[in-house]
Amino acid sequence: MTDTQAIKDRVDIVQLIGEYIQIKKAGANWKANCPFHHEKTPSFMIHPEKQIWHCFGCGKGGDVFTFLQEMEGLDFPEALKILADRAGVKIDTFASEVNKSQRNRIVEINAKAAAFFHNFLSQMSAAKPAMDYLLKRGLAQNIIEEWTIGYIPEQWDLLTQYLLKKGEGIDDLVASGLTIKKEGADISKKKGFYDRFRGRIMFPIWDAHGNVAGFTGRILVETENSGGKYVNTPQTPVFDKSRLLFGLNKAKVEIKNKDLAVLVEGQMDVIACHQAGMKNVVASSGTALTFEQVKMIKRYTNNIAIAFDADAAGQSAAKRGIDVAMEQGMNIKIIQIPEGCGKDADECLKKNSEVWFKAVENAKEVMVWHFDSNLNNINKNDPKQKQRVAEALLSEITKLAHGVEQDHWLKRLAEALGVEFSVLRAEMSKMKVRYKIVANDQKNGVVLPEKSDKSTILAENLWALFLKFPRLAEEFILSLKPGYFINTQFLTLYENVNRQYNESNKIDPELLKGESVDVLLLKGECEYDEFDEKTRKKEAVSLICSLKNEWKKKEKSRLEDFLKKAVAENNAEERARIMSEITKLESENYNSILI
Repeated sequence: MTDTQAIKDRVDIVQLIGEYIQIKKAGANWKANCPFHHEKTPSFMIHPEKQIWHCFGCGKGGDVFTFLQEMEGLDFPEALKILADRAGVKIDTFASEVNKSQRNRIVEINAKAAAFFHNFLSQMSAAKPAMDYLLKRGLAQNIIEEWTIGYIPEQWDLLTQYLLKKGEGIDDLVASGLTIKKEGADISKKKGFYDRFRGRIMFPIWDAHGNVAGFTGRILVETENSGGKYVNTPQTPVFDKSRLLFGLNKAKVEIKNKDLAVLVEGQMDVIACHQAGMKNVVASSGTALTFEQVKMIKRYTNNIAIAFDADAAGQSAAKRGIDVAMEQGMNIKIIQIPEGCGKDADECLKKNSEVWFKAVENAKEVMVWHFDSNLNNINKNDPKQKQRVAEALLSEITKLAHGVEQDHWLKRLAEALGVEFSVLRAEMSKMKVRYKIVANDQKNGVVLPEKSDKSTILAENLWALFLKFPRLAEEFILSLKPGYFINTQFLTLYENVNRQYNESNKIDPELLKGESVDVLLLKGECEYDEFDEKTRKKEAVSLICSLKNEWKKKEKSRLEDFLKKAVAENNAEERARIMSEITKLESENYNSILI
């Protein structure tokens, strides 16, 4: 058995895909809205027995490896390593290929660095001030262990030298962001390199799979040359801040169970929440919530409660994140910590954990929060104030993904301002022109495949129907001709089915092998699962008649081309033969399924 097959056997494709998107049972299979293009009707199907997936909207499909590659933007060796680790399969066949991937090597380097930082904090007397600081911040010893928090002392190249002795290459250390290369550094002598993180408490940042993607280092003792209070790993092949959420690897199961993600600002906020028993909490690590981060949250829930620092920077970042989440149709609530109870989740939990839990429980719907914020102390007799508030709230209403919601809040705004509904509707229409909302497909960069010709589409639908209902295929197989499938990919399938029927008077899809058959079976489940006997028969008749008529048009066009040539060559015999074929073709009844 190959490495890849062993991984496929151990990784449940339904469970894997279910960690990324919300899926629903559909007979023996599963269906969902495709994550690779925008759609309202589910056309993404998963076949658990065959361990494959396929979208009939954008045409993408494959197995666990291709799904992970598409979702995470990975090469095959990178997807292979993630799934091998998940399955507990030791890679032999592709070991060299996996090791060739710099991304995989950086993941290994980060894991070693995280262990080094944590061991230094736990075991070295030089780390006592760092440990004292963490304990003073209220972190329990078991939480420090669970989150692999570490420390590195103020030395120039302690980590770099350690990792070089472990056999890591200097180029990979620089690419990981852990090591900085000085100008004029000598690679051959490994001189002129120093650690990015020095004298800092280290927080590993994991991706959703539990791999260490990078680090945040908090300075322990600030000096003139210590740099910022917090330093992050720079952009690397593994670390992209806009595509990571701190704590998601530990929170994703609870987010799904509670159908709610709580978003806080900092890493200490996340850790403090988890320590207090609220484990569905993640952080965007001080940046505004991005489109990619919202997509990650939507894998597990459509509901998000956002807490942010009360300062101007915190509110500005939260506002940008709220806009992104609204445009993706998320249900958003705003967590408001009562005045005097702390500026963030960490402070609030230290003062009174009950206050924080109640603040999350009583979080306001985002539009209620917008209305309360903008309508507070407004002078309704001042038309300029009313206009300002109307513009502010209409811009938020415009971002709502659904028309019914927009209508509801327009009415609320009209009542609150004492303005005619029609006036606000007209204002919003103008605003929509000014603020064109970018469609999800454009954001995703998805290019839908060019539409196939009509014969191919008809043939695909017919075979999906026949493979879903084999007895229907047995009833109509003699109504088909090879010519109907010329210039489509279904000619071989027709020949195999026809041969099977001629030999046994039966059609058994299980005996038909090939990836195309598996995809057609999925399509049948997706599109024809609810067809009763009468409806499926009517559909078969319609598809066959349409196929015949398409073939007739093409056949007539082909014969007419030959006729023109015969006329040009003054070949009377050939011209008469072709005319006879055209007459015969036109006399046949192609609105019937009878031959």
